[in-house]
Order: sequence, then C-alpha cells, then structure tokens
Amino acid sequence: MRYGVYIGPAYPGEMDAARAFEVARAMARTARESGFDGIFAAHHYATGPSHTVFHPLLLLAGLTSEFPDGYLGTAAYILPYTHPIIAAEATALLDVMCGGRLIFGVGRGYRAVELESFRIPRGERGARLAEAVRAVRTLWADDPASFDGRFYRFADVSARPRPIQRPGPPIWIGADTIESVARVADIGDAWMASGRHTRTFIREALPGYRRRLDKLGRPFAGVPMFREMHVADDSRRAEEEMEASFRAMYESYARWGQPGERYDLSFDELKNERVLVGAPQEVAERVNEYRDEFDVPFMWFRLYYPGMDPELALETIRLFGQEVIPLCR
Repeated sequence: MRYGVYIGPAYPGEMDAARAFEVARAMARTARESGFDGIFAAHHYATGPSHTVFHPLLLLAGLTSEFPDGYLGTAAYILPYTHPIIAAEATALLDVMCGGRLIFGVGRGYRAVELESFRIPRGERGARLAEAVRAVRTLWADDPASFDGRFYRFADVSARPRPIQRPGPPIWIGADTIESVARVADIGDAWMASGRHTRTFIREALPGYRRRLDKLGRPFAGVPMFREMHVADDSRRAEEEMEASFRAMYESYARWGQPGERYDLSFDELKNERVLVGAPQEVAERVNEYRDEFDVPFMWFRLYYPGMDPELALETIRLFGQEVIPLCR
C-alpha cells in the first residue's frame, strides 16, 4: 500500500495566501523526507471568506519541486466545471511533470454556490461527469480526437502535451451513495472513498460496486481512500490536538451541504469510523485494518485543519513516516 498527504486542503480565510502556500510547501517537503509516496490536492471554488482552497492543478504543479519523484493526485477535481480540452491538456502536463505518476481523481461537485455560478443544474452533475471522463480519455488517447456528446463536442482536435501514461493516467471517481458507487464501475478505474465515509458505509457500498465490476468483466482492484488522521506520542494528546479544528471543518461541510453521512455528531462518534487518531502503534493497527479489509492500494491523509497549528500537522507527517509506516510495511 502507498501513502500520501492531503496538502491542506483548506486554510483559514484570514490566513495570508503566501503563508498558506508556505504551509503547503512545508507539508509536501516533509512528506517526501518522511517516506510518503505522494501528495494530493482538493478542489473547490468560492470558499471565502471562511476558507481558502488552492486550485489543485496549479498547487500540484507548484509543489513538484518539493516532491519531484512522487505521485501527484487530485481528490477530487470537480470535472464538470471545466471543459474536457482544458482538463486533458492540464493533466497531461502534470503527468509529464511528475514522470508519469499522476492520479486524476474526479467528482461531480455539490456546493450550491459553485453549481449556480457555473450554471450547471444539480440534476445534470452525474451525466456531465461521466461524459467529461470519456471526453478526457479520448483526448489523451486519440490524435486527432473527436467527440460528440450531450454536453461536450469537438472534432479533429490534436491535444498537446500528451501524458506519459498511455492511454492516460488512472481516473478515480468520488461517489457518495450506494447507487452512485456502483455506477463508478461504468466510467472510472476505481471508486475513491472519502474521509467522510464511515467504514460501515464503505462495507455497504462495496457489494454493489463489485457486482457491477463482475458484470463488466473487470477485476476488483481495491478501494483507494483518504482518511482523517493525527498522530502524537499518546492517544489523549492526539485527540486533544485535533478535536476542535476537526469539528470546525466538519461543521463547515454541513453548512456547504456536503452529501453523504451525518456530521452533527460528537467527536467520539465522528472519530469512530472516520478518523485515525492516537499513538503510532494504534494508528498503524487501524491502517492495517483498512488495508486488509478493503484491499487499499493507496491511502492518503488529511493532517491539517483550519485553525490548527501547522507545526502539529508537520509533526504528524514525521511521526507517521518514522514510526507508523515501518509498522505497516
């Protein structure tokens, strides 16, 4: 199993942007020094004034110097907000920049302000995502490329640059309901489980997903996922250091209308099936449980929450690299 760090992904709205980018650079640099395999970035627009979220493709490009030999991943890029030609050429360049190790994780979006600003009806999100994935793959693979869909059309287009990975980088799909997880098999290379998904939800969603894979004649390749995580010398300290900022982030999710499971729960309830928190031995045991149950090929972690001292996130990266990864491997 490979390990990654979610860079940020959200910073306090009042934090100076230059300071936030320095935190991002420090996280990427520390992750590389600590033995992680890659870095991941999230995607949202118009998150102010409470939060700052950097554009994931620009952020990852800006961090390649800090992690030149690792995987770059989006988790998740909201693909319906971008024309496939723009997305295909930008991601192809990122794949070149990281030596053919880009992972293109995509989602359909949910925040009302984004959907309204881009004039995308909520009911079209899934269809737009599926069509955009097909269009991007066509642009990566064909030269010239043509596509005639409901939302996107182009004819005899020669997109440059070309990605190193052929016919293109893997595309992981985010999904939040039992039904939409099953549909991932029709359009993506893997279902990408979110940190907001409990272990119970993942267990409930997997049978339908695997049945659909079987029907399509495709093998099950595990569930890449991100988890919330904090490591400290002892469990009590770890929980105390992350609780307030973690709860504040999930309260923001609730205000944003994020789909999926409930967030109006106590920290003890939220952490039970979503969060890896504790001393290194405890966290390693939990990581191994996920790996063994869900055959996880890649797990990445959010370690920083708005309002948290960035040094706590950097220390978690170091502790995980020095003490947890050896216990897992």
